[in-house]
Amino acid sequence: MDFDQPGMFSRNDALNAGYTDEDLKRARSHGELHTVRRGYFIRTEVLITLDPHARHLILAEATFSESSSKAVFSHVSAAVIHRMQTWQIPLDKVTLTIDRTYASKRGRQRVLHGSPLPEEDFTEVDGLPVTTVPRTIADLCRTTPLVPSVCLGDQAIRAGMVTMEELHIALDAARNRTGIAKARQAVALMSDRSASVGESRSRMQLDTLPLPPPLLDQGVYDDGGARVGRAGFLYPDHGVIGEYEGSGLYGADPMPSDIASKRRRNRLEDLGWVVVRWTWQDLATPEAFTNRVARAFVHAAANKVPRGSFIADRARG
Repeated sequence: MDFDQPGMFSRNDALNAGYTDEDLKRARSHGELHTVRRGYFIRTEVLITLDPHARHLILAEATFSESSSKAVFSHVSAAVIHRMQTWQIPLDKVTLTIDRTYASKRGRQRVLHGSPLPEEDFTEVDGLPVTTVPRTIADLCRTTPLVPSVCLGDQAIRAGMVTMEELHIALDAARNRTGIAKARQAVALMSDRSASVGESRSRMQLDTLPLPPPLLDQGVYDDGGARVGRAGFLYPDHGVIGEYEGSGLYGADPMPSDIASKRRRNRLEDLGWVVVRWTWQDLATPEAFTNRVARAFVHAAANKVPRGSFIADRARG
């Protein structure tokens, strides 16, 4: 089937272009077409080039075409439409909310929530009706595990999509909804000082250890006031700096090694700091991560107080 469509198309689109149901059936059986949802297709060679968010958007568009005109994208679908980072939040189902008071309806590809939906809680993005960023985060914090919720909220705050004040207003509006206690806990743990999902995960794991809270996102300076570099996690009373090393989406990819970063690390250690580093893979093995951090504190206990100074790297709201 030589139907040169760059994106999703419907059965009617194909029929109008002169193809038949038999052509569609044959193309699907040969693996040339992928069924997004009944009556909606995409060429397999196009599908394999799409990332998980783009695939979710295609499913969302197909689902929305068959949904009530009063339904609004919410929860994870709203997060995808708002271009938030949805680490560890499943993308296999489209989520919508409608302003009615019935229990959620769950299907194989769609979840329809019944919930109060005042006009100020939804907007439009790229022509799609979607819950606002504060409402989206509040809904996800109520319904998803703590760590992914905090990571998503950190990224949204860091990107300037939402403020803590707006989040607290959204939580107050959701005070009678299921999961509100969990949502309040998640928002209380959010910060604008983690530079990636990897740093957010690190902060959450460090919080489980018997250590004082670190200073986040600090600029470190030498004796002469020259900037040495950034410290993601700094323990001033112990002389320890923790560094998450990662790049790319979520900060999950290995950090390229370069001469400048090695020089920065050497200068930090010359000032008397014990620097402990970890990666995305290390966070997946909490015991090994804990042992690595513990060794750094034991090592630092025998050192003198580091020289130089430090200050919060950025003034944030």
